Amino acid sequence: MSPANLALILVSAVVHVVAHVALKRAQDRTAFVWWMLVWGGVLYAPVLFITHPVIALSVWSIMAISAAFEALYFVAIARAYRLGDLSLVYPLARGTAPLFLLLWSTLFLSDHLTPAGVGGIALIAAGLYVINLPRLGAWLGPVRALAQPAPQAALAAGLFISLYTFVDRTGVQYLDPLLYTYLVIVLTLLLMTPLALSRVGWHGLRQELASSRLGSALAGFTTLAAYAIVLYTIRAGTPASYAGAVREISVVFGALIGIVFLHETGSRVRVIGAVCVVVGVALIALFA
Repeated sequence: MSPANLALILVSAVVHVVAHVALKRAQDRTAFVWWMLVWGGVLYAPVLFITHPVIALSVWSIMAISAAFEALYFVAIARAYRLGDLSLVYPLARGTAPLFLLLWSTLFLSDHLTPAGVGGIALIAAGLYVINLPRLGAWLGPVRALAQPAPQAALAAGLFISLYTFVDRTGVQYLDPLLYTYLVIVLTLLLMTPLALSRVGWHGLRQELASSRLGSALAGFTTLAAYAIVLYTIRAGTPASYAGAVREISVVFGALIGIVFLHETGSRVRVIGAVCVVVGVALIALFA
């Protein structure tokens, strides 16, 4: 992986955490996600005037599939945050995605992974497992936790992340990544609107906007920016499996923010797990 692409993905990871902290603090997460998508559509609308491509129907189909997986992801992650801590949900959702993506890439794409790359992904997986331990020695804790709603929703979110990333790996070959991400966000907003109205209505949406204030706008800006950066690196030649895995350095920030600033339950176990994630990312970045 080139130093430039590594730097871009690390910036993306830092930016991405902002949206998830804001989402965790929201009063109604379904309404917050809707406003986040609206703000993303508004703030990045100038991209439509910068580029004027003719988009083929096949590319619209790719973006529609990606948007469907994005919408399912937002539904799952909103439910996970409603039921569980940021420091538990964020690592599980973001960290399992590279493992799923590795599977899809191995089965369906021509990405060639080095032993160091596979080892890095394995270390990330191990770190995430440790992060979810209630204490050292309770090695079956995360397995038992999967019987609970929050980890199940987080795991589903990780699956949907891997699926839309897999689809987007193809989509950005035909369209500028920023424009592509913007159009997918708009399509996702169209899919999320009926759900948001059925769950909270216009009154609930107005209440969440008043509650979150600029939080939803900031989340909309950072969500689109963070993912567009990753797609640029994939288009530049970084294998999707590596880009997705390195980006998960954000789980470390998410866990620490949840413990330090949101006063969630934390321990040395999560710190050890976070270190494993960092080492795994470093292995991919330096030797893959």
